[in-house]
Amino acid sequence: MVFVVSILLVAFFLLMNAFFVVAEFSLVRVRKSQIDILVEEGARGAKRAKEISENVNAYLSACQLGITLASLAIGWLGEPAVSSVIHEPLAALGLPDAAVSAIAVAIGFIIITALHVILGELVPKSMAILNTERYALFSATPLYWFYRITYPIMWLFNSTTNGIMRLTGHDTASEHQAYTEEEIKILLEESAESGELATDQFEILDNVFDLDDKDAKAIMTPRTDMIAIDIDDDLEEILEIMGANKFTRYPVYKDNTDNIIGFIHIKDAYRLPPDSTKDDLVIRDINPVPESLALDKLMQMMQDKHTKIAVVVDEHGGTSGIVTMSDVIGQIIGSVEDEYLHDDQDEILKVSENNYLVDGSLPVDQFVEFLGFEPVPIYDYETVGGLMLDLIDKIPAEGDSIEIHHDKRTITFTAKTMDALRIDKIGVEFKLDSEEEPTE
Repeated sequence: MVFVVSILLVAFFLLMNAFFVVAEFSLVRVRKSQIDILVEEGARGAKRAKEISENVNAYLSACQLGITLASLAIGWLGEPAVSSVIHEPLAALGLPDAAVSAIAVAIGFIIITALHVILGELVPKSMAILNTERYALFSATPLYWFYRITYPIMWLFNSTTNGIMRLTGHDTASEHQAYTEEEIKILLEESAESGELATDQFEILDNVFDLDDKDAKAIMTPRTDMIAIDIDDDLEEILEIMGANKFTRYPVYKDNTDNIIGFIHIKDAYRLPPDSTKDDLVIRDINPVPESLALDKLMQMMQDKHTKIAVVVDEHGGTSGIVTMSDVIGQIIGSVEDEYLHDDQDEILKVSENNYLVDGSLPVDQFVEFLGFEPVPIYDYETVGGLMLDLIDKIPAEGDSIEIHHDKRTITFTAKTMDALRIDKIGVEFKLDSEEEPTE
């Protein structure tokens, strides 16, 4: 009877030990952000788990107390119970009493230690690691009440611990430590590798941390490529420049581009009444930034100044180039369409019946879908301009054309406008090979 009671008590304390190990590991591993999400979802035990996560050190001490008490009880009850069972068979072998007692104690110690390590430590630890959130919620309420019941003892232990820590020069004021930038990067990489974070999301977040490694000079539009407006030009010339380009903001200079005095917004030009003069144009302030300004600080400056454009100046105060907010955003999310480009440019514009004007940069897959067939079965180009170059087999001049035939139709491709060696606009005309009128 005594043996049965001892074994039942050993089983109870093994479960008790396992519970506190689960509570300890789930408490250490669970993130506060996970608990906050569970609280918002109304998960059972989440509020108690949140309270525990805000006082980690105290509850870890409670876990240690529980583990220590359970371990002592297991050793105190388990080894004698197992030894008593083994003692009689060993004595029957005719061994001396001293040898029998020593062997029985050793075997009992090994068995209880194995049970304690496997069932009381390793298994619950693995369970907590594999399903941290679940066991954090499961253990929260019992752990809370155990801490409350043992609070006087815990207060004494924690006070003594804190006193020793202060004597050794350690600060115990805060138990919460923020992640460093490198640690956050590692967390992001691990989340991406495990599939918890999509690859494109990881790249965006990773790019955010790289902003302070790049400067304004690295992403600016160089001075030689700027489309700028001379303040001394008349209104007609200014509007002509703005109409010939697709930008929304144009830097304005006086005398030369080293003296940028502001910028003109395209919407201010659109709002001018018919009888306006150059004096009616609104020239907005533009902020200068040094070439070496890090992108994170550049973005912060633009947000603080409520602007989306800045002039980059070199060490001598001369103009190096222009940088925009979209240049910075592009460093985060990759290549993007500049927000300062007009977005009303049709890539396939119907000019008249069976006549279309096509942008040379239109992806060839979209154009093939528009045509309804592939002009060339196998192609290694990406745009309509590349398609025409392949068909005409030369760099065309404006007005050059080529015809192809398909399904009793003649399709004529004409280079309408050229941008240096690039085909900018292509005319596409459909005609029936017969004298019948084309139908759509």
